[in-house]
Amino acid sequence: MLSSSRPAIRVLHITDTLGSGGKERQLIELLRGLNKIDGFVNELVVLSDTIHYDEVGTLGINIHIFRRSRKWDFRIFEKLYGVARRYRPNIVYSWESMCSVYASPIALLFGSALINGMIRYAPLVLNLKDQAYRRLLLTAPFSTVILANSLAGLRAFRVDGKKGLCIYNGFDFDRISDLPDVNSVKRSLEIRTSHVVGMIARFHRQKDYSTFFRAAKLLCSERNDITFVAVGEGPDLEGFRGVLKSDSQANIRILGVSKRVEEIVKTFSVGVLVTDTRYHGEGIANAILEYMALEKPVIATDAAGNREIVRDGENGFLIPFGDENALALRIREIVDRPDVGSAFGRAGRALVEQKFGIEQMVQKHVELFRRLAKWE
Repeated sequence: MLSSSRPAIRVLHITDTLGSGGKERQLIELLRGLNKIDGFVNELVVLSDTIHYDEVGTLGINIHIFRRSRKWDFRIFEKLYGVARRYRPNIVYSWESMCSVYASPIALLFGSALINGMIRYAPLVLNLKDQAYRRLLLTAPFSTVILANSLAGLRAFRVDGKKGLCIYNGFDFDRISDLPDVNSVKRSLEIRTSHVVGMIARFHRQKDYSTFFRAAKLLCSERNDITFVAVGEGPDLEGFRGVLKSDSQANIRILGVSKRVEEIVKTFSVGVLVTDTRYHGEGIANAILEYMALEKPVIATDAAGNREIVRDGENGFLIPFGDENALALRIREIVDRPDVGSAFGRAGRALVEQKFGIEQMVQKHVELFRRLAKWE
């Protein structure tokens, strides 16, 4: 803990939304963790009124909602200036690429350290057509630290080694300490099969739901003991629902967005996260952390940050992009050999406990904040 004789380190967090995404979950978990440590004061700016994490209101911090009328809304600079003038942050922490654009002049004006935390993925091909990359080039000179949640992300964005830092996402095991019985959850979802194979991800072109559903159809054509479920929201949700409805596959289900993610994952025999690598490379995916924390074997696309958490043949399998046959084969291998699935699940849980717990994530931030405030 910091000495009580010192003033608290003041951190101003800026995020675009608090929608139901991975970085938003990490922001909430970090704020909750910092609340338990003396010597830190946090304020939060949200640049929209999209707030799916209701628990943010229980954290006891000042929250400013600044709705943007458009992406480049110059009134945001004025509003952020007003907050910073009153608050005098030691550190400005940007969680999005556009937030970093707004945050850079504010940090410069008030002499605050700027944490540019925009790198949450690891593109396999990067050029100036990538909007996030252009914004990184624009804001990097003003950034004290450029933060990523994977080593793959730092490499992909070609971050200067002197400024780059990786802090892995953290999982809070309290989230799964009191989940309902698996059979009762399955009954509530009207799932009657022995096995459930699921994917938790946004319905967006970055996630490869097409391969997931093709593999599901392959397996449903040859066996009836697996239900496939997809959980998430996004712009492509209704399109996939329409295709699935026309196919009339009883054992393939789209559940949409849900606040019951952890209890749904608990029903899984296999957790899947396949990515369309033409558009996206994962950082450290929260979905994979959730699968492993609940001791579920994982199948993921062999690319980017997935390689930092999924150890092929040890806690899951890595498969090529777009290969439904490989995905179906690995699903068969796990559900037909419970010993393999159990061993993978135990290994995944142990890895999350060792490297990806919420305590590790919060402590790494505490060390970073103290260093930036020169209070080591």
